[in-house]
Amino acid sequence: MPSLAIHHVLDSLAVGGAETLVCSLARFQQQAGHRVVVHCRAASGPLAHELQTAGIPVLLHNAPSRRLTLLGLFRTFRRYRPDVVHCHNIAPTVLAAPVARIAGVPCVVSTRHGTVTRSRRRERKFWLAARFCWRVVAVSHFAAQQLASGPWARPDKLTVILNGAALPPALRAGLPLTSSPRPFTLISVGRLHRVKDFPSLLRAVALATASFPHLRLWILGDGPERTQLESLASELGITHCVKLLGARNDVGRWLAQADVFVLASLSEGVPIALLEAFAAGLPAVVTAVGGMPEVVQCCGAGVVVPPSQPEALAQAILDLAHSPDRLKTLGELARGCYARHFTLERVAADYLRLYMERLAPHRP
Repeated sequence: MPSLAIHHVLDSLAVGGAETLVCSLARFQQQAGHRVVVHCRAASGPLAHELQTAGIPVLLHNAPSRRLTLLGLFRTFRRYRPDVVHCHNIAPTVLAAPVARIAGVPCVVSTRHGTVTRSRRRERKFWLAARFCWRVVAVSHFAAQQLASGPWARPDKLTVILNGAALPPALRAGLPLTSSPRPFTLISVGRLHRVKDFPSLLRAVALATASFPHLRLWILGDGPERTQLESLASELGITHCVKLLGARNDVGRWLAQADVFVLASLSEGVPIALLEAFAAGLPAVVTAVGGMPEVVQCCGAGVVVPPSQPEALAQAILDLAHSPDRLKTLGELARGCYARHFTLERVAADYLRLYMERLAPHRP
């Protein structure tokens, strides 16, 4: 397989699911012998250091005016002459896809890591820019259907590449599970933002502990709703069994010591945290939004409940807490599902095939 110059363009390198996937993909591609550069549209972020330590250049494009930003991006593409410019989400595609094609980049791809936004204006701008893309990638079949239904969509450009995740370091190292008696442990990973609906999860935990007090919840992540969530936990009387652990770079260590992964989101693509939980052998309780039902139901490794219904969420948690044999079976299914469908190696191979479909006719 030839060595390619692959440039990823995204908003920032703040800690998030899409950003984590792009960083993992960039490192994997570099290790496979490709020349990788990452461009940030608006800001850098904590993940930039990881890439730079791995020898991957991180370039920031936030000139004082849009005209200067476009000019700088054009000059960068002309200087590096990438084979592939891979844009991630709406704004980076609107910015970089037309510039890349004008600069002579032979393969321009865009990945939408979520589903359709509520902004008709943003969707229109995206699909106008997507005319310059070889393909638009959806991360689930549900997302592809949603994207194709828009008034400006180009279904002929859409393809599906399911998300994948790198195996967290603690799991690669085979961190042993604790053998000491401990509470039944739920874990949720995500930004503390309205769309993740952590209030519903806290209310579900309050309901569940009323009949199953030997239960605790770990929430890994940070964000604007932290103070409100702390207040709600106090109001519900569950501060003794809920820990808000903040943003962590050792998620695998916590996954390895939990029993069930839970996401109560109102909107999702295919969360990287869910795939990492599967890698850890955790069954999942998730809401029926985005690509999560598709992931969980493809191998039966969890339970899907309606969003914004703490009672249904609590019942699903209790059903698993009272069924250790079922919990073990679902955990084995989760680990097998990850190995078959959601590894980073599979994602990288799928993207490479997509790139080469476009590049093969242009290469000797």
